[in-house]
Amino acid sequence: MKIKNNIKKICFALLALITITSSAIAFSFKDITLRFAQISDSHISERANTSYKMLGNSILLLTDTIKQINKMNGLDFIVFTGDMVDEPIAQYWKDFFEILTSSKYPILMAFGNHDLAQGKGEYLTHNEILELIKKYNKNYPFDKTYYAITPKPDFRIITLDLTQYKTGTSNGEISPEQLAFLDEELSKNQDKIIIIFQHFPTLEPFNSNDHNIINSQAYKDILAKYNMPIAIFSGHYHTTKITQENNIIHVSTPSLVTYPNAFRVINITNYKDRVIFDFYFNETTLKNLQEESKVNTISYSTFYGTEKDRSTTITIKKKKRKEKKNEQ
Repeated sequence: MKIKNNIKKICFALLALITITSSAIAFSFKDITLRFAQISDSHISERANTSYKMLGNSILLLTDTIKQINKMNGLDFIVFTGDMVDEPIAQYWKDFFEILTSSKYPILMAFGNHDLAQGKGEYLTHNEILELIKKYNKNYPFDKTYYAITPKPDFRIITLDLTQYKTGTSNGEISPEQLAFLDEELSKNQDKIIIIFQHFPTLEPFNSNDHNIINSQAYKDILAKYNMPIAIFSGHYHTTKITQENNIIHVSTPSLVTYPNAFRVINITNYKDRVIFDFYFNETTLKNLQEESKVNTISYSTFYGTEKDRSTTITIKKKKRKEKKNEQ
């Protein structure tokens, strides 16, 4: 009897060990972490440099950036937050995708005003641009310039198109259709971490009446309805800024072709009671081009931002969702 009891104890101990080991194997930080690189305003062009804007070196700067990113391990994707090309000309788009053929990571993209501008005879139409992108980027199967995906169970990515491509202005505007789309996405995904990619910042890094979102208040009113952690990544202003408003983080990332000629790497970790956002700032290795852009940039320190605008860690504590009372 004593031998049988000892055997049972050994079996229970082995079973417990197997269970603990299996749980440890099943759990992975990869499941609760989203890690990606954000590139903005690469302005691919064959035009000459214009004072501080290094358009003539745009291909070199993007090539350098992709080389840097390819040396990094564990990224889930690369996202471009608009103005990928300086003008929507077929050759510029082809140059852009030619560089990206060397990327070891999938590519996501949000559109900027330079990407979808209309008017000149050599400019591609809206539909021609979409078809070209779907041809060269297999990670873009969408029929619209805005979309939502779930890259991992804990995260929901919402990509918006705020360009007024028909008017060709540098102001952004969110359409009624996308306001409803945003509201529905936030409502359905309150258990997830929300990541929004767009070209125009919802919260301006500095005032500019000819660059802002003209109906930004309607956008902000929708955001105010929800308490889950939300991070909004944008470009457009070619500046470096990170601002937290309660449960929302606004991230402005500079341009590759203007000082500081940089990009970001972001690591987001979702814990039970909090979400940790780690931001890492990466400058071009082409220091001669960076210096040339810097000396021709008025108030270059504004575009470079503070240390906390470049590399920082922000923790957002999760708020408990209120359970709806059963209707009588």
